[in-house]
Amino acid sequence: MMHTYNTDREEASKLNVFIKFYGLFWHKNAVDWDRRLLLGQPQGWLGKGNKRCKLDLESIQMNFYDQKGVYILYSDPLQPVYAGQAGISRRNTTGGKVIGDRLAAHSRGIYRNGWSLFSWFGFLETERSPLTRMSAEQRLNPTWIMPATLPSTPDAALNVLLASFEAILIEGLTPRFNARGGDLPHAVLVDQYDPSLATAARGWRGRQPARAPSRAGGIRVEATFPADLSGASDSL
Repeated sequence: MMHTYNTDREEASKLNVFIKFYGLFWHKNAVDWDRRLLLGQPQGWLGKGNKRCKLDLESIQMNFYDQKGVYILYSDPLQPVYAGQAGISRRNTTGGKVIGDRLAAHSRGIYRNGWSLFSWFGFLETERSPLTRMSAEQRLNPTWIMPATLPSTPDAALNVLLASFEAILIEGLTPRFNARGGDLPHAVLVDQYDPSLATAARGWRGRQPARAPSRAGGIRVEATFPADLSGASDSL
């Protein structure tokens, strides 16, 4: 069968590039490094008919600590200061480090105060199911698997590689002249879980009258930008 440019692009698009999950501009201070928790909520995974104001935010988060892929560190003004990978197997190692461990090492490293935000792009897949139907074990210790391999033809394989790298550069580096976002039609964007926002949400609900209107709005957990991210207790 003769392969054309268009058929190769179609074959490549079926793999949806390498990126399966990604998080943009997450806060270093909101990560629980000691418990190895890189919590976030995959967009669209709450299922239908759920009212977020009635859900415990901690019970609808998923742990992405053991993802593998690439990441970018930023200083306060969203200036990229470091880019790295997590997953390459070195000599005398098995499987390579995961994204969470790489970020944790930077949080204690010599440049720990030189960055406050990070983006990550995970290449591993897991079972896709509404969070409210998952057990705590499934959410906090998901089984990550490597998806299908590259297409068989060189041109299609190159298309997958180029589309993946282009998406990472556009989404992670926010170049000013790129009018469109990265090509990630089937990758899942993950909103970061911020414990401080969850605490505020619980306090807000506790102050409501006994018969609060049922139409009260829910609370969306996203990466935010606190005023001070340069505390000495932070660690790169």
